[in-house]
Amino acid sequence: MLVQITKRDSLSAEVMAKDTLKLLELQGVSPRLENDKQSRLDANIYGFKAEFAVARLFNLDPPSINVATDGGVDLWFDDTSIDVKFCNQEYGQLIFDSAQVFRSEIAVLVGKTSDEDIMRVNGWIKRRDFIKQHNKHDYGFGTRLVMQADQLNSIEKLWLEFAHRKHGANEGEIK
Repeated sequence: MLVQITKRDSLSAEVMAKDTLKLLELQGVSPRLENDKQSRLDANIYGFKAEFAVARLFNLDPPSINVATDGGVDLWFDDTSIDVKFCNQEYGQLIFDSAQVFRSEIAVLVGKTSDEDIMRVNGWIKRRDFIKQHNKHDYGFGTRLVMQADQLNSIEKLWLEFAHRKHGANEGEIK
């Protein structure tokens, strides 16, 4: 599903990304980036844009800056924790360094499009299902846990689940 973020969200993503890098600089920490094709600033901007896209799609509180760590959680739907993962391909891969860093209940994969303010929200998966179904791949800096965008649950299914939880007669359960 394509989601267009607002100019306000786009500017907020840029400011939040710059603030994040400045906070790291003030702490004497060198930001991690294993990608020669993109600056750390650009990676952070797109990461925040992806979070805004998911927040707007599900009418969630927007993302915020975390000084130390976000604990592996970017957004919340009630008590369901969401980790938003961005990739530079429109239909890319959901990648985690290890099972231990996948801390949220679910992950949502968002891909880059040719328009910097339109994000492709590809799909989602529960943590326990990712742990069972992932593949392993080494991109040249160690083995990562990976799933292709087309292996994920449709984002419409998650929207339906959340709508049912919020407005349905019975409480829903993510399956």
